[in-house]
Amino acid sequence: MAPDSENTLSLEQIDTILAFLPIFEHEDFAPSKIAAPLGVFPHYVLADELSHFQEALYENGFVFSFDWSSWQDEALRYFNEPELLHIANIQVLRKLLTLHVRKDRFSDGHLSEKVKCGHITVILRRLKELREGIV
Repeated sequence: MAPDSENTLSLEQIDTILAFLPIFEHEDFAPSKIAAPLGVFPHYVLADELSHFQEALYENGFVFSFDWSSWQDEALRYFNEPELLHIANIQVLRKLLTLHVRKDRFSDGHLSEKVKCGHITVILRRLKELREGIV
């Protein structure tokens, strides 16, 4: 069972998520494509790597239950002022990742766009800094 917001994450859980960083940093990585079959509303189809990332976030306790919709203004600050991420703790990173994954369920393509613009990469780089400070 995934830990709740009060539990700490293991190094193995963190490392599992960090394994996606080089994938997202690769300049040729395309997080999704838009499918528009005849007679069907266009929608995002996630790249396998992004789909696996999303699953890994759930499986490793990064996505947890909290009122993410009421936290959106705070999350927007981290997006608009990326320097705030340089001092973010792991709980803030988990909140951001949870928000982006959950928001994607209501706004198709949200997570993909956050990868594409580099926001998820910045979050993962900060996670890596925190991880390196543990050892």
